[in-house]
Amino acid sequence: METVCVVGARNVPNFIGGIETVCSKLYPQLLQIEPGYSYTLFTRVKPMDKTHCEYKGLKLKYIPTLDISGMETVLHSLLSLIYARLFIHPKIMHLHGIGPGFFAPLARLFGFKTVVTHHAVDYERPKWGRFGRAFLIQGERNACRYAHRVICVSQAVKDDLDKRFPKRVERYITIRNAGSLNFTNHIDSSNIFHKFAIVPNGYILAVGRLEETKGFHELISAYQKIQQPKRKLVLCGMGIHADQYVEKLKAQESENILFVGFQTGEALKTLYTNAALFMHPSHMEGFCLVVSEALSAGVSIALTDIPPHKEFKLPEKCFFKVGDVDAMKNILQRDEFNAYQSREAFEYQRLNTWLINAKKHKALYQSL
Repeated sequence: METVCVVGARNVPNFIGGIETVCSKLYPQLLQIEPGYSYTLFTRVKPMDKTHCEYKGLKLKYIPTLDISGMETVLHSLLSLIYARLFIHPKIMHLHGIGPGFFAPLARLFGFKTVVTHHAVDYERPKWGRFGRAFLIQGERNACRYAHRVICVSQAVKDDLDKRFPKRVERYITIRNAGSLNFTNHIDSSNIFHKFAIVPNGYILAVGRLEETKGFHELISAYQKIQQPKRKLVLCGMGIHADQYVEKLKAQESENILFVGFQTGEALKTLYTNAALFMHPSHMEGFCLVVSEALSAGVSIALTDIPPHKEFKLPEKCFFKVGDVDAMKNILQRDEFNAYQSREAFEYQRLNTWLINAKKHKALYQSL
């Protein structure tokens, strides 16, 4: 049996982060349709007991690292590749993100068929210093130059690589992520309403990691400009290595601006399905999983006009310019948001399943 090793996720399941969500959905699905492969995912979180060493058939191997922003990914990726070479000898090494992608040359040197999934141009995030930014830029270059295949999570990512690294366009392939939540047979969790003193259709929802590029500070500024808001603003998520930004955000918390933390499962689904409007003011994305979740929930949606958002087939009226606080204010203060729904976008998202995603990964693996 051939083995695929996976590097880039901190842990699965129910761990904050796009890569973590993708891995928790993709690999169990791959196991169902391609039992000829086994999958080992290297994690950074020590398991509490042996029951946490596997997830739906996916083997979880803990590799210790330093919990220091800028060094965590570097050291963990390097040690994971060395461990794989010494003890597992996989056929395929799948590196998620341009941070782990830095080690694509080493993966090739070790004799692995090397796949890198390009999730986003992470070096554009302001949290990175000179070293972190330089490392990620070189990681992207290494991925494009040395990986056998580079998976782009959106057509926008691929178009960008085609322009900047045109010599190896035959290696790039677009496999868009699917929706990470299944709303079939969903039943609302009333506890979430009582816990945070909210009511159905009585709040506007924003979901994501609390970091500057998500634009939550601009969303809050827009909301605060409304003299008598008709609904509460609910922000769902938490920060990772962004303590100062999170503190500034949470300093704005009030009776009408609520931070509900990291939510999963039925609680998160309940927040989506009962929101009057979903707002996503993000400055940059590769593929936005929370937008796919909102569309799967069938909720009204307004979001920035960045290229990855444009791929969801939403009408132009759903978009506003990045950082346009006044435009956000004008949307937030509306009485109703039916104009921000799209049956075409809902259907397009419904047809984009993890089964389809897994079949494309299977075909790619088999081509190596």
